Amino acid sequence: MKKVANNKLIKSSEELISMILGLVIVVVVGFLIVNFIQKRRGTVDLPGMTSENLDLGENSMSEETLGGDYYEVKVGDSLWKIAEAEYGDGYMWVEIAKENSLNSPGLIEVGQKLKMPEVISEAKTSNMITEETNYEVKAGDSLWSIATDNYGDGFAWTKIYEKNKSMINNPNVIEKGMVLVLPIL
Repeated sequence: MKKVANNKLIKSSEELISMILGLVIVVVVGFLIVNFIQKRRGTVDLPGMTSENLDLGENSMSEETLGGDYYEVKVGDSLWKIAEAEYGDGYMWVEIAKENSLNSPGLIEVGQKLKMPEVISEAKTSNMITEETNYEVKAGDSLWSIATDNYGDGFAWTKIYEKNKSMINNPNVIEKGMVLVLPIL
């Protein structure tokens, strides 16, 4: 009988050691996660976001101080939403990110001042299509390059694709000699 009781005690000790080791691992992992989050929170560098342009009373920057066309980020904003509201085209988020040298476009803060880029380029005004036209695909063409050449905006490839969906099976593959209809944007 003594042997049975002794084995039970050893089994209980093993269980106790396993639980303690498991608890130690959970505590260490929890500490590492909290430490990581705290470090990330304090070191994010956002262009356009400095202590000078936060609302600090008299010292806060205004549009007159900044000059030009700026947008102040509000709760729930994303670059896509801002681009849609300001330009009517969500794809303009790329231009906003470039204008503000944003390395991480998904990280914008409430109160951040974003410089809004000029939307009409020379390419757009000189190549503006005023009526639907046909375009014969040349070697090396892609929907992106056709959109850039004809609209001054590569993202307009989606409009060309939608207009010609019946003859384009894969938007990444267009063939030389195809005649595409270029829609009015």
